[in-house]
Amino acid sequence: MAYKQAVVRQKVEKYKTPSEFGSHASMAEEWEVSEDGWVVLRDEKGVYRTTVDRLDTGLADPRRYDSNRVVEVAK
Repeated sequence: MAYKQAVVRQKVEKYKTPSEFGSHASMAEEWEVSEDGWVVLRDEKGVYRTTVDRLDTGLADPRRYDSNRVVEVAK
């Protein structure tokens, strides 16, 4: 009779930011707010711009998970 080996699953860290979809002040690439209220942020997919009122709200930022944004590709 064959015995099954126990499978030990390793925890894989999916993202290195405070949350998966929200924007946070700790992600700021350049902490210079433009006159319109925009700030540049970086996540695991690349750089994106969002407004200051979206930072640290606990809500998902549509500009972060937008499928039309430019994604950086590692070379």
